[in-house]
Amino acid sequence: MSTTINKVKILKHANDTKGDNTYLICNFNGKFEEDLWHKDELCFVKDVSTSNVSIFRPMDGKLYNLNENSLKKFILIDVII
Repeated sequence: MSTTINKVKILKHANDTKGDNTYLICNFNGKFEEDLWHKDELCFVKDVSTSNVSIFRPMDGKLYNLNENSLKKFILIDVII
């Protein structure tokens, strides 16, 4: 099952309602937006719009905007605590 903007939007809304965070895990090794990424990096979903998902990457402290195509390189996870 691939990650889509709509799936991220639905889960983020549900998590926000509960006060929980939403995360994506990087599903590749290699370059992305001119930075080297590592498989299984955990990124925090900051915001979701109709065409982009904004994530915070702790590894470099930067924000990234993912479109529908680049979002396919990530796995949406649901953390239940």
